[in-house]
Amino acid sequence: MVEQDVLAALDGLLWLRTGDAVAERLGISQSSVSRVAGRCLRLFGIKGHKLDGEWDLIGDEPLLAAERRVHQIARWMGHRPLRLEATYWSGPLLCTPVPPGWILGECNIVGVQRNWELLRERIVDVWLSGLPDLPEADDPDLTSVTLSRMPVHCLVGEGHPLLDRPSLCFADLAAFPSLALPADAYPKVERALRKLGLWSSPVRMKRYQRQLWEGKTEQELTIGYGTALSLQLPGPAMQRLPLQLPIQSGEALVVRREFADTPAFQQLARTLHARLSQLAAGLPEVEVLPLDFSGSSGTAKAPPPPEP
Repeated sequence: MVEQDVLAALDGLLWLRTGDAVAERLGISQSSVSRVAGRCLRLFGIKGHKLDGEWDLIGDEPLLAAERRVHQIARWMGHRPLRLEATYWSGPLLCTPVPPGWILGECNIVGVQRNWELLRERIVDVWLSGLPDLPEADDPDLTSVTLSRMPVHCLVGEGHPLLDRPSLCFADLAAFPSLALPADAYPKVERALRKLGLWSSPVRMKRYQRQLWEGKTEQELTIGYGTALSLQLPGPAMQRLPLQLPIQSGEALVVRREFADTPAFQQLARTLHARLSQLAAGLPEVEVLPLDFSGSSGTAKAPPPPEP
C-alpha cells in the first residue's frame, strides 16, 4: 500500500494544479510536492504531463485506481480530511469557513466533465455543483442531493443598449454577443440557451477567470448570465434584463453512490444547507429545498474497510 501522503501529492497536483496549492491544503511541504508526486508515478509505472496548465497521466492505471479506492475509504473513515470542490460562487459564499473535517479546492474548475472525472477517479470526494447539469438518475457511480433552486437571469453591463429598450424579447438579444463556454461544459445549459439564440461568443477557459467571464459583460456589449446567489459576489454591478431564462439553477452536492449514506456526507449536506438557508433569508428568489437523502443512496454494497 502506498503511503497516503505520497498519493495525496500526485492527486493534489491533478486536482489543484500547483505545488503551492497542494502544500497549503494537504499539509505537504511545497518543496517536496513534485518530488513525492514523481516517486508515486514511478511506483505505478505511469507518466505525468501538463497541457494548458492541467496535469494528466499517461499509462495503465488499474493499480492506481485500486489504491485510490483504499485511500478514499480511509478518508471517509476519518484518517485524513475529505476533499470538497465547489463552484466559483458557492466556494466563497457557502464553503467558507471550510466545514470541519474537509479541505476545499480552488473552486475554479469550469464544466461538469472534469469535476465528474475527479469524483469518478476518487481524487475528490464531493462537489458542490450548480443545477441543472447533474448526473443522470441511473448513473452507476455518481448521485446527487439538491439543496436549492433559483432562476437564471441575463446580465449586461451598465450602459448596455438593451437597457434602453421599452420592451424586450429573446430575438432582441440575438444581435449582441452572449457568453459561451467550451462545448459540453454544461450540456443542458448550453442546449437551452442555444435554442434562444444565446451562447454565441465562446470563452476558452478550463479554470474560471473573472476577467474572461463577468469582465466581458462589464466592459463589452456581451450578455452574461447569473443568479441571485452568484450576484452576491463582490464586483462591479451588472444589470438584469427583464427576461426569465427557461432554466433553473441551484445548488446540489454530487458524491459517489457508496458514500451517500455516510454520516460525514450527510453532516456536510446539513452544514451547507443551513448556511444556504441563512443566506437565502435575504434572497426571495432562492428556494431552499428540504434535505432528502432517499434518492441518493446507492444500491451497491458498501465497500469493505481498508486492510491495516
